Amino acid sequence: MNAWLVIFSLTLLVVLIAAGLHRVPAQRVLTVRRLGRYRRTLGPGWHWIVPQLERTGVQVHLIGHHLHVRGGRRPEAAELYYQIMEPEKAGETLDRVDDWVTEQACEAIDQDCGSPDQLKTELNRRVSKLGLRVIRCSMHVA
Repeated sequence: MNAWLVIFSLTLLVVLIAAGLHRVPAQRVLTVRRLGRYRRTLGPGWHWIVPQLERTGVQVHLIGHHLHVRGGRRPEAAELYYQIMEPEKAGETLDRVDDWVTEQACEAIDQDCGSPDQLKTELNRRVSKLGLRVIRCSMHVA
């Protein structure tokens, strides 16, 4: 009888460990939410989260973000490429990072950033606080 209890306990322990084990691929991060609120960001590699208490959020690529943004009040549009340099600074914003950068770009375009260089400088000023960097920017009439 005791042998069955030991086998059951070990099986339950293995299932709990396996349920919380997650692998994050290279060049990506994964957000973790505890009871619905942002808790932390996991970098590449193997990680364990507390099953049922913590849930994984969005898996985000660190490089290769490409956005086409139209200004709200102005006829200009911009094409942006950005990278996430320090994902731990971005925190909860990682779950909607493209939308957030789009909002920042729309505001910058509407502030009359006349050239791509001015737009890139203004965007980097805005997004650097969250560990992001605009690496390429072009503007055209929408």
